[in-house]
Amino acid sequence: MPITLTEIAAAEIVKILKDQGMGEKAVLRVGIKGRNAQGFNYLLDLTEVRHEDDVVNQSRDITIVADPVSFPSLDGTEIDFRDAASGRGFVFKNPHAVKLPVNATPSGASAPAAGAGSAAAVTGTAITDALQNKALEASIIEKLRTIFDPEIPVNIYDLGLIYRIDISAEKNVIVDMTLTAPGCPVAGTMPPAVQQAVESVDEVKTAKVNLVWEPAWSKDRMSDAALLQLGLL
Repeated sequence: MPITLTEIAAAEIVKILKDQGMGEKAVLRVGIKGRNAQGFNYLLDLTEVRHEDDVVNQSRDITIVADPVSFPSLDGTEIDFRDAASGRGFVFKNPHAVKLPVNATPSGASAPAAGAGSAAAVTGTAITDALQNKALEASIIEKLRTIFDPEIPVNIYDLGLIYRIDISAEKNVIVDMTLTAPGCPVAGTMPPAVQQAVESVDEVKTAKVNLVWEPAWSKDRMSDAALLQLGLL
């Protein structure tokens, strides 16, 4: 059986792909990086890198790849997306995920097949940090698109004023941004507004905004949407 996506998970991945500006070559890479007493530790990422021995399948028009070592323990897995008060993230429903006894020593990446041993195969769940951070970044970008430059009628993200969004494991966010010119009258008010917008995203713990001037902003940093909006495309 292939690895599949629920409708909500596929929609979230499409949103992340769009916000990250990733092209048609992008694939969803799924893997296993060991296990613990609760089940498998999963790898989930969006990438344009493929390997010759990858196992490939499609789900809801998204290409999914897995390495040949991980795939036997992922076969038949459904990936869902959870957005609840307890947190947002991707969840694996894996028929091969059998919980180990509390006193068991976690093994490597290989795992027993469904139904192996005396324990019945159960559904395992895990939220992965890599793609969860990409989902959080997409939410941050959505907030940034609500802030507009006072002189150019385009939001600051599509205008190209956001240089970096860094998210730590603790969900502390650092944003590097610039302005269209060093003498811009909103130099004192725009960074606090960006900080407030980022901290309004549910999963963000804290936000810090750095105003930088290198490299200097130019219209080459604008998105196609911004250029189209201004009649430059």
